Amino acid sequence: MFQLAMPVYPVGKSKDLHSFCCFRATVGSLQGAEIHIAASTFYQLYVNGSFVARGPARTAKGYAREDVISLDAYGDGQNEILIAVVGYYTFGGATVRQESFLQAELCRGDQVLLATGRDFQAYLPSSKCLSVERYSSQRHFNEVWDFRKGHYLEDRSVPVECETLDLGLTVLDRLAPYPHYEDIWLRSIGSRGRLTFDETLSYHTEFYSDPSAPSRYAREEITHFPYEWIQRHVQTKTEDAEMLPVSLGEGEYAIFDFGRIETGFVLLSALADRECDVVVAFSEAGSADHFTFTNIHAHNVLEYLLPAGKPMELTSMEPYVMKTLIVAVKSGRITLHRVGIKNFAHDIREVEYPDFGDETLNAVYRGGVRTFAHNALDIFMDCPSRERAGWLCDSYFTAQTEYALFGETRVEDAFLQNYRLYQNRGEYPKGALPMRYPSEHHTDRFIPQWTMWYILEVEQYVNQRGHREEAELFRPSIEGLLALYAEYENSDGLLERLPSFNFVEWSRANDWTMDVNYPTNFLYAAALEAVYRLYGDPSLLEKSCAVKSETVRQSFNGKVFLDHAVREEKTGELVVCPEDCSEAGQYYAILFGDVDLRDQTYAYLRDLIYNVFGADRKSHPEIHPINAFIGAYLRLEVLLKLEEYRLVLRDIADFFGCMEAETGTLWEYRQEKGSKDHGFASFACVALLRAHRALCRKE
Repeated sequence: MFQLAMPVYPVGKSKDLHSFCCFRATVGSLQGAEIHIAASTFYQLYVNGSFVARGPARTAKGYAREDVISLDAYGDGQNEILIAVVGYYTFGGATVRQESFLQAELCRGDQVLLATGRDFQAYLPSSKCLSVERYSSQRHFNEVWDFRKGHYLEDRSVPVECETLDLGLTVLDRLAPYPHYEDIWLRSIGSRGRLTFDETLSYHTEFYSDPSAPSRYAREEITHFPYEWIQRHVQTKTEDAEMLPVSLGEGEYAIFDFGRIETGFVLLSALADRECDVVVAFSEAGSADHFTFTNIHAHNVLEYLLPAGKPMELTSMEPYVMKTLIVAVKSGRITLHRVGIKNFAHDIREVEYPDFGDETLNAVYRGGVRTFAHNALDIFMDCPSRERAGWLCDSYFTAQTEYALFGETRVEDAFLQNYRLYQNRGEYPKGALPMRYPSEHHTDRFIPQWTMWYILEVEQYVNQRGHREEAELFRPSIEGLLALYAEYENSDGLLERLPSFNFVEWSRANDWTMDVNYPTNFLYAAALEAVYRLYGDPSLLEKSCAVKSETVRQSFNGKVFLDHAVREEKTGELVVCPEDCSEAGQYYAILFGDVDLRDQTYAYLRDLIYNVFGADRKSHPEIHPINAFIGAYLRLEVLLKLEEYRLVLRDIADFFGCMEAETGTLWEYRQEKGSKDHGFASFACVALLRAHRALCRKE
């Protein structure tokens, strides 16, 4: 922990919507030295102009995590330490809303060499344009840089006065492992061509998942709209692949293809032959011949204004996700020497890759490991692009991947600690937990079902992943949830009309979450039983059995399980909806309803599970098919429970094989939309390992 360093920031800037500040200090030998850093919102650390790290690890509101980074490799001589801090005092799904600050000190043993509040000088570089569009509602702001005003790594302007901030933050150790960085450079372009403006083209503006999100700049304050600009130009290919360097003039573009999805910081080595304005756009889709944006509700663009005649080595401040990238010149002329990405991911260099005896399965496993690496940095994330948010339910699946790959829970330790530290300040009903955290949303929206998946994950974490001694730490949050659920139990003991946003699956199943949703009640029964296994209260096991029994009685029509019942307004009677039936609902029942498919009662359903449902299903349209999330993973869980291991392998190959072949990662949806690099999808690795090992034991 910090000895002398104080949390500081330029006077009057800590609550700015969007701020950027560089802290600079010089020091002698770095042998045996390490730097301690906490910050809000994010920082990049440079030594002598070279990138060292990005942080910090995110945590709950009222707290800050401390990174400890060895600088011993930089050795003797004079060394310049620069910490670039970008502050986002804003609402979003990826961070809490806290004042911007930096607290840092360089130490050798107990000796403090440098400390904020004493040694660092602060600068406010004008090269970062602050009044810009949001990147997405979940994340923060676009990057537009005017390097005609100088590069922030070289800024020698007059330092600004800082104030010491009384933030009342509790500083925590970083629990998640430090990320792995690797520069991936492309040697050639995929194609090049010309852009032609076409006013008839349709284009997205303010393309956010949540258009009502506050904390943004008014359009009249914004001067650069690179996302709109690139969409309103037609690409005409003129040349095929060629080696770098290449020169591009006004209205010309070059497309780069990484061959598979990569995630990290955009790298650009370039020289503007004359002053120029360049747009860099990136996508998880497209090809070397034609650039197209992913349908992902995010502004995947950067804009650089560059001075003439000065070589520029550019690294984006934020991490992004791309398979293809386009560099387009709005004005001027530029020579591109190198284009690449600084990989920013969980370190998977020691992961072992079994041979599953099938190249498609081997490829899916590799893709699943890469997908995990991209989405398991400081927390478990849904995707490394649009959101970078820590969602419950997603984490239930991704946590199993971490344990399967590494036999440890370092990212999960941090993820669950953040939830334990969460304090409801009145934004949600008493006892509720956010659907994603750390986050700061502007509404009271949460997902009741996701809190049940939280309970299931905690039970696995405690009882299956070696954290029995931590069980009591989770009791307050879990008891708060049980009290919340109890408020919505009807006379049958089932949950009815749960508040806020109810979610069971991205399919027609989610059209039927009201009034009594049977998949939710099967999940509720599982949550009650999980709490029994945590704390041994027999009344919860009894209650779980009663909820299971009643849910089966109401929802099973003799062949399949129906999804919901509605309360008649006039009579008050609960009426089961006989036409509303989903494939996902069957999996909830089998997993959590003590449904024994060997019983002849379920012969029809057993045939559906074994012989009809699957990735290439084409029959029984009256039972609405699953989507990837979470239906595909529930199906894998069901097949594993039934010990149908060859079906598991078949479904994994059929469901995920084409995804991995296209992007080297696993996706959010079955369809060509959304994220093509989604954390929970790495659960395919868990299912593969369990099925493969079980078959090996049998043989």
